[in-house]
Amino acid sequence: MAQALGVKLLDANGNELYFGGGQLENLASIDVSDLDPRIKDVEIVVACDVDNPLCGVRGASAVYGPQKGATVEMVAELDNALYHYSTIIERDLGKAVREISGAGAAGGLGAGLIAFLGATLKPGIEIVLEATCFADKVRDAHLVVTGEGKMDSQTACGKAPVGVARVAKQFKVPVVAIAGGIADDADELYVHGIDAFIDIVPYPMELEEAMKRGEFLIERAAARLARMLQVGQKIVE
Repeated sequence: MAQALGVKLLDANGNELYFGGGQLENLASIDVSDLDPRIKDVEIVVACDVDNPLCGVRGASAVYGPQKGATVEMVAELDNALYHYSTIIERDLGKAVREISGAGAAGGLGAGLIAFLGATLKPGIEIVLEATCFADKVRDAHLVVTGEGKMDSQTACGKAPVGVARVAKQFKVPVVAIAGGIADDADELYVHGIDAFIDIVPYPMELEEAMKRGEFLIERAAARLARMLQVGQKIVE
């Protein structure tokens, strides 16, 4: 992203780095003299869906590297490279990005947007909820139904379902999430306002099949949720 906009990431010999996170360990200096000048006249607000910092145990490499196939050794290499990268950014650009919430989003793109574009990171769900006047809609609701592809501990790191739940809880409205998958660590989402989960997958199936039948499976899951609500009403009666 930075290089496409005119930033030069240089090694000790003044040569531009190749693409890839591992290359950042060779970063010696940053030259922003050719950065697209139009950026100076633009205010950039970034919709960010996670709050991970750039480095460390919750950083981009440790959390998202394994999801993309990185080994333990590769994660360590990438994390060290990003740490070095953030040190050079602070020295050459005067911006401390390493610990900023959301800096680790999209493999560290959050940090780059702050460093090179002067961007402000804001939880994407906050932007959406504000634009849709969600609080006004949920204020008098009896139930909120939200959802995500996979519910796990990372859902609490600024993703949509928890953002929705936090608003709903301001008005003491219960929240149920419909999910493509529910991880073993999803239970910790209960303390973040999610009251119950509904899994769309009714029996063991390959991911490809689940995605192909997604619309039907979501519809079935919603129907099961409605029936459980009816049962609850009868118990109360």
